Amino acid sequence: MSLDRDLLDAFLPEFAAEAARLGAAADGAAAARALDQLRAMAGALGSPSLARLAELVVLDPFDTAVLATTAKALAEQAAKIGAAGAEVALPEPAAEAPPPVARCRVLVVDDSAMMRRLVRETLALDPDFTVVGEAPDGRVALSLMRELTPDLTMLDIEMPELDGLGVLREMALAGGGPVVVVSSAARPGSAVALAARRLGVAGIVAKPSGALSPDLRERQGAAMLRTARRAAGLPL
Repeated sequence: MSLDRDLLDAFLPEFAAEAARLGAAADGAAAARALDQLRAMAGALGSPSLARLAELVVLDPFDTAVLATTAKALAEQAAKIGAAGAEVALPEPAAEAPPPVARCRVLVVDDSAMMRRLVRETLALDPDFTVVGEAPDGRVALSLMRELTPDLTMLDIEMPELDGLGVLREMALAGGGPVVVVSSAARPGSAVALAARRLGVAGIVAKPSGALSPDLRERQGAAMLRTARRAAGLPL
């Protein structure tokens, strides 16, 4: 939108002077008077960009540094309009990067290296999980829990040094995140399953039927991911 050159020539010095008064205002009352003038002048010129900048000025709390910056922006925008002889659009604000997605940090505990790998690979199918540590027995698991503070622990029951129930008993005293038991020893209704439930586990899922069985992903894998998501408070 072109603007009348004579109008611009008369407008620009007055607008720049009023912007300077805004930037040099010693108190809120003086700033408010200057701002009222600037808003009226922007409306008279028919400049949406100057009107927008003037509307964005905040006088409470009164901050001389902020006012000086705002006054400078107003003067610079008026100068751009004068040089172009037409309205100049304000630059679009840069789009904010989306916040990083927080992934659920998981500790995998099992005395079988193959089973730890299978659990880790199953969790890797879900982008909301990331395995941050692995432990071959209960003692190492408790140490890693203190060190890593995982959001979720996938815990075997039958292990050397300290079994899963022993880990749960110590966690009950020391505190820790939710636990999902991954064990063929904790069948539904069994004494082990009942003991694990009393010790506060968030879920129980069976191990695959064989050491190299692919059904961890195909059957128990799906159940494991559902149980892990529920335990971690993630939507199903």
